[in-house]
Amino acid sequence: MMSGSTTVTPADRGTHRSRWNRTVLACIADYLDAGSIVGASAALALWTKAFGLSPTALGVLAALGVNAGSYAVGSLIGGRLGDLLGRKRIYQWDLLVYVAGGLILVFAAQGWMLFAGLIVMGLAVGADVPTSWALIGEIAPARERGRFVGMTSVFWNIGPVVTLVLAFALSPLGLLGARIVFAHLVVVAVVTWLLRLRLAESEMWVNARNSAASSASSIRELFRRHGVRLLFVFAVHTFGSIAAGTFGFFLPYILKTIGTQSQAASVGFNALSYVLTGLGVGFLYLPLVDRVNRRLFYGAAGVLGIAAILMLIFLPLSNPAVITLFIVVNSLANACSQEQFYRLWCQELFPTLSRATAQGIIIFAQKLVLAGWSVFVPVIVAASFHAFSWILAAATAASVLIGLIWMPRKPAALEEVA
Repeated sequence: MMSGSTTVTPADRGTHRSRWNRTVLACIADYLDAGSIVGASAALALWTKAFGLSPTALGVLAALGVNAGSYAVGSLIGGRLGDLLGRKRIYQWDLLVYVAGGLILVFAAQGWMLFAGLIVMGLAVGADVPTSWALIGEIAPARERGRFVGMTSVFWNIGPVVTLVLAFALSPLGLLGARIVFAHLVVVAVVTWLLRLRLAESEMWVNARNSAASSASSIRELFRRHGVRLLFVFAVHTFGSIAAGTFGFFLPYILKTIGTQSQAASVGFNALSYVLTGLGVGFLYLPLVDRVNRRLFYGAAGVLGIAAILMLIFLPLSNPAVITLFIVVNSLANACSQEQFYRLWCQELFPTLSRATAQGIIIFAQKLVLAGWSVFVPVIVAASFHAFSWILAAATAASVLIGLIWMPRKPAALEEVA
């Protein structure tokens, strides 16, 4: 516990522009997170051919890599350290670890190096996300918290767009193109690390640590006092991510193997999905989330998400028009559904000195589920794509229902969460 420091009022610290500047630098974590996921998804077919990866190996790679297993471990460790040591120490230095993982992939010469690179990148970005999100939630004005936190999703979709456009343009180069894609992520991480060196610590975290009545609670205490909230956010996010996480990593693979699309077309369709989702977040979610009834907003987006997956069951995926319709509807749903609200609820439902820890625990548990599921995705898709699609539809429906029934009645004031 720290004492003797002057209390800072977060609402009075800095200008609106400085808040947005800090938010943007924190949001780069989402750019790097999603960029590495879709960079790997776009390279799956190329890696399979170059290194002779089997469907089982692909599943294990997805389970252990940046999309699931290592990300889970990184978030658990980074989230806890973010509450104990501060947001800045974690989200600043973890980018150097990310750079190391990216360089392994750039120069990968054997199959095992793919596993090593994606695992290292996953650990780094997993540590970055909960602390960056906590910082954004804590510096955001109370009446605009949805907009500020929602910016993380804007960057989460910009990352894939840039990455997939590069992958599309470089597809004639084959494996070399994939190496260049990851090289661009390394460059972005280095530049962001340099810019973050001057970022200030979260004033809300500093004040909480300086308070004589506050200290970072143990994980056991967090579960005792906020176990129901942890379970709620975990359930919404986990069921929702069964579909979102699967499409985020496997969509090009599915379009190529089931939809009989070319490598370039598969990557192009995937890029379109992120463009539309980013536009949806920017022009629908951000303007509305702090102004409309959240339950109605969440429910409408959830219905669209279920409808999109049902298209895969009843319409031929080999038809480019069907693929386009699916991507449009699914992207609009993703822009305003569980992923966006989960990020916001992580900030509003937990106290400052447990906020990053709570997020780390939720991400860890959710990613473990996704990792287990990812191992079997290629096998299930090969055995029965219809059964695979019904599983995604059922999981999405569960996420929507849980969110509608148990979501908070009104936004919380972060300083009052206890």
